[in-house]
Amino acid sequence: MWKAQITSKNSIKAGVLAGALLIAPIALAAPPSASVVDESVREQQRELFKQAEVAVKRRRIKEYQQLVQQLEGYPLLPYLELDRIGQIGYIANEDYVLSFFDRYQQSPLDWQARQPWLDYLMRQGDYQRFVRDFKAPGSQTHQCFLIEAQLALLPTEQHTADQADVNRLQVLRQVDTVWRNGSSLPKACDTILAAWAEAGLRTPELIWERVVLAAEGGQHTLLPYLGRLLPEPMQYLAEHYRRVRVNPSYVTRFSALTQAYPEHEAKILSYGLRRLIWRDPDLALATLAKLPSHIVWTAEQQLSLNQTFATALSVKNHPQAETWLARLAPNEHNDTTLQWQLADWVRRGAWQQIIEFMPRLPDTERESDQWQYWFARSLESLGQPGVAAPLWRELAQSRSYYGFLAAAKLDVPLNLQRQPLQLSEQQRQALWQLDGVQRAYELRALDRHLDARREWFYMVNMVTPAQQLQLAALASEWGWHDQAIYTLGQAGEFDAVAQRFPEAYLEQHQKFADAAQIDVNWALAVSRRESAFRHDARSHAGAYGLMQLLPSTARLMEDKPLNHRDLFHVETNIRLGTRYLSHLQQRLEGNWLLATAAYNAGIYRVYDWIPTQPLAADRWIETIPYAETRNYVKNVLAYQQIYRALRQGEQQPELFQQVVPMRIGKLPATSANSGD
Repeated sequence: MWKAQITSKNSIKAGVLAGALLIAPIALAAPPSASVVDESVREQQRELFKQAEVAVKRRRIKEYQQLVQQLEGYPLLPYLELDRIGQIGYIANEDYVLSFFDRYQQSPLDWQARQPWLDYLMRQGDYQRFVRDFKAPGSQTHQCFLIEAQLALLPTEQHTADQADVNRLQVLRQVDTVWRNGSSLPKACDTILAAWAEAGLRTPELIWERVVLAAEGGQHTLLPYLGRLLPEPMQYLAEHYRRVRVNPSYVTRFSALTQAYPEHEAKILSYGLRRLIWRDPDLALATLAKLPSHIVWTAEQQLSLNQTFATALSVKNHPQAETWLARLAPNEHNDTTLQWQLADWVRRGAWQQIIEFMPRLPDTERESDQWQYWFARSLESLGQPGVAAPLWRELAQSRSYYGFLAAAKLDVPLNLQRQPLQLSEQQRQALWQLDGVQRAYELRALDRHLDARREWFYMVNMVTPAQQLQLAALASEWGWHDQAIYTLGQAGEFDAVAQRFPEAYLEQHQKFADAAQIDVNWALAVSRRESAFRHDARSHAGAYGLMQLLPSTARLMEDKPLNHRDLFHVETNIRLGTRYLSHLQQRLEGNWLLATAAYNAGIYRVYDWIPTQPLAADRWIETIPYAETRNYVKNVLAYQQIYRALRQGEQQPELFQQVVPMRIGKLPATSANSGD
């Protein structure tokens, strides 16, 4: 155990008066492996740690000191230090604070301590220390104060007036980056923005640039302010942009254009039409057809319009979708339009067009599993199964949705391409020398999952690729499956199939899948796709837990209100998730493929997507309008097949052998209208 040094007598006195440094940095003694950790000792330490947290928060310093003495060597002592740093006299204990930064600079503890330290220096107006201790990127407030501090610290002597001006302008040029923001800036930026404008650096070009950012996805309420900053003849542009942002149909008001700034007006119209095509395709098409003659698109604007119109019209199954897709040359497609071009041909059975298009594709697309599959599928549909067979055979070697379809076509075994990922005891011991490993382990034991993930994330980004694989194996050993999966993805290792597809919470999945009379591998596949088995996952849409259930869905299944804490409970989540899968399957005539789509997109959207004339299942999946749902269905089917192969030892693509002959067509009216 070593102690932080506070060098000056005044600092020592101030620290004592503040009751300051009653904890010192601890040298961690790492256990060699998880199996060597004495869990009984650790359990005692965890209880002591929680008591120490309470003591420090309530400023019971003597009790806190005594507890810390009993926690020597415990990995989470830095978190107690962090709590105490927030209470001590900052400047009085500056050396201690700086030593904390130095010791934990490659961990989330650094920013958790540095942010309040920088905030304190800002309040004190301490420019020198702030510049010394600022660490990018910082918050917007910190970035602005950094520039203010750099201006204040510019030397006033030993320079000519001209050199001083040059130095000042060099610092002020940094404000350009701060300015390029579509939202309001914090008040801490006001000083440097004023100095920047006074120096003549706030040009009409930069103001217009921010107008565009605010209008196209930023804070549109900022536009009146920005408009007033523009030269008077240009101010109408900001107002027109604002109106188009609020209501895209305003783009049809050509009378609002003065023709004084044709390039700027073209920018606004391009933006407005790209939004209007999604809301009112016919109005957007009509408006585009009668543009004023002074509106001339740049090549970039023309391509963006073509891509957006082709996508929107395809999603809406508009009669002109095919025309707009045809306007795009092979090298003008983006990923979305290329998918819709393929989907359009697949929907119409335009097999010859797929075959003719293949040689014109970029190499990466032409060689992808997706295009290889549909090329072979086109050959087969045109009566050339012998030509398609070698393509199927090569594709069947791929562990993917399309590879499994190809294997099912040929009735050949799957190729899971499994590469075992194992830890030697020596590697395990080396990993346990990493402070981040120990802290993450303990934080998980205390159910502090957010802090544990932060520690793991920082650590994974600091170690070598070889260590990343070892960490993934270690996380898998711990049963920390979401982080094992994340770490393998970070390392670009996708053949560690056992770690990427763990049988997590198998007992619960089996129990409730059996009760719901569904395939347990389907339930596992959904949990794997939804949350990577993270029990406390929460989506932006407000879905919770392993199987990502909305509270409204859970209430429908349980017939009583449930909150997010209920849905974080593993058994509750799996019970309701499997029940919901069964519910959807029953309403969709027993078709688990349709139920998978409905689990993601909602059952009523799936009803809308079912074609009047039956369509082969692979063609229907490829034409699902929502990219998220289309990819979701492909992933869940592939994951379900992998789980069947891993768990049952079956290497035949029997799940996909059900998909190949399946046809999707209109359900009986009673199915589509039965209940909620």
